[in-house]
Amino acid sequence: MRFFRQDEVPEDEHGLLCRQSRLAGVLRLIVWCSLLAVPMIFGWRLGKLWLLWTFVALAAILIPMALIDLAAQFRTTNWLMRVGRDGVWVNLRSYRDRDNGLDAPSAVRLDYGEIASVGRHTESYTTPSERATSPGSYGKVGGSTGWRDEFLEIQLNHDQTGELKTVLNSLRFPPAPAEQSSPQMPVHPRISPVWFVNPSLLRIGWLSNHGPATLPRLVTALSSLETNVLVAEPTRGERPDWRVLTSEQVHELARELVHVHGATLEATTLLVRAGGMSNGEANAEVQQYELETIQ
Repeated sequence: MRFFRQDEVPEDEHGLLCRQSRLAGVLRLIVWCSLLAVPMIFGWRLGKLWLLWTFVALAAILIPMALIDLAAQFRTTNWLMRVGRDGVWVNLRSYRDRDNGLDAPSAVRLDYGEIASVGRHTESYTTPSERATSPGSYGKVGGSTGWRDEFLEIQLNHDQTGELKTVLNSLRFPPAPAEQSSPQMPVHPRISPVWFVNPSLLRIGWLSNHGPATLPRLVTALSSLETNVLVAEPTRGERPDWRVLTSEQVHELARELVHVHGATLEATTLLVRAGGMSNGEANAEVQQYELETIQ
């Protein structure tokens, strides 16, 4: 296991390059534009100016965000994994990181000799569709939203991953710029596509309803890897509906939503509606999750 800066990662023309789908980003932008345009057109045609200007304001916020995300997908730092002759290169930073600079290690190379197996893992679960105003208020508000996440699992034949955790934590909590050195400034940890199930098992986010859509498909990446490492049977985890989760399961899912997806809104809503917490308590809990380091 060795660590490299972004500019030290070789471009292997014969290897497989996996990255966030640029086509998916273009399609996402088109969908957002279409969804926002329809109410604006109806508001204009029907003379309902409040409807027109409400969605104009929403478009002024959401469309630039979608454009920024699309631009990030066309940067050279938009790559997740490279399958090479001697090992697997994994980008430890999200393609969304603006300062995906060259001054600190942010990629790891795993030699094939230290990989016991690779495989596909799928997670399915639900969260409340809308926020509630009071703890435990299941009611008829919103209902459920189903989620499905697909991960590449890398099982190492050792658990000497302390240095990897140190690098991930340094990327998760980067030093604040000089102009933001005030201790009162909020901490905004970053999300890495890589996380630990246990000290020797890594998961890499591949496909999710929360946003990530990596190409080529995971089955193609596993096919490329099987010439050098063992491909394990697919595994699947399926959580019960959010309404019947135990208190421990609620907090476990909320923590995962924050750590893996940065889905703080979904985590807060889950803690309120299924965990019986107030909005203030849930927000404080989510902030605590954000500040947790990888152990």
